[in-house]
Amino acid sequence: MNPRSYMVLALLLSLTACASSQGLPLASLQQTLQDEEARFVGALSSESTAKSSTRQDPPRLGLYVMPTGFLRHEFEWTDADREALLAWTNGLQRDGLIAGTSFIQISSIKGNQLAQLRESAARYGADLLLIVDGAATVDRYNNYKGPLLYWTILGAFFADGTQSDTLCLVRGALWDVRGETKLFGEEAQGLSKIVGPAARVEDQEGVTAARRQALTQLMEKLRDDFARTGSGR
Repeated sequence: MNPRSYMVLALLLSLTACASSQGLPLASLQQTLQDEEARFVGALSSESTAKSSTRQDPPRLGLYVMPTGFLRHEFEWTDADREALLAWTNGLQRDGLIAGTSFIQISSIKGNQLAQLRESAARYGADLLLIVDGAATVDRYNNYKGPLLYWTILGAFFADGTQSDTLCLVRGALWDVRGETKLFGEEAQGLSKIVGPAARVEDQEGVTAARRQALTQLMEKLRDDFARTGSGR
């Protein structure tokens, strides 16, 4: 067997490595985000509820998107995600639920916990702080066509024998900047499925679709929370 044949064989083996579905573990994603929030929030004062501020005018909102480009997340937030969040907050402002929005930049935070983030948000003039986090998991496997057709080179490029399923979980938590009170939080899920030839199925396309679906649902839920709390102000 010549070197070219070995390369082709290695490619085919890698393309057909995931022979069966492993499932999409929602509980694992939830635990990942719970653990991150616990580390990020740290120890709260026992007087946190009492420190919650009251106001009559619409509050200014600080928006912070947690970095996700590391283990067990499968994606990093994109400019399109941030633009979608900004457009959503513009809608809140038009409805009189907030007075304006500022993105809190990572470079402005002197530390890696909620206390430092609240300090940075205060410097931006924010009254409330919305923290958005997320993670995804991908299940890539072969359907019944894979074993039948992937032994040929053409089969790996033209037979729709591979399926890539993605589950994305996103969370949003609203905190009072001047106190340590978590006012409300929401969670949303997004699912995607891509079926096609092993050589052409891109997992990240599914991750992007699931993330956008989850983010859209999250913003809808949070909008209802803002409206509910705003009406009682």
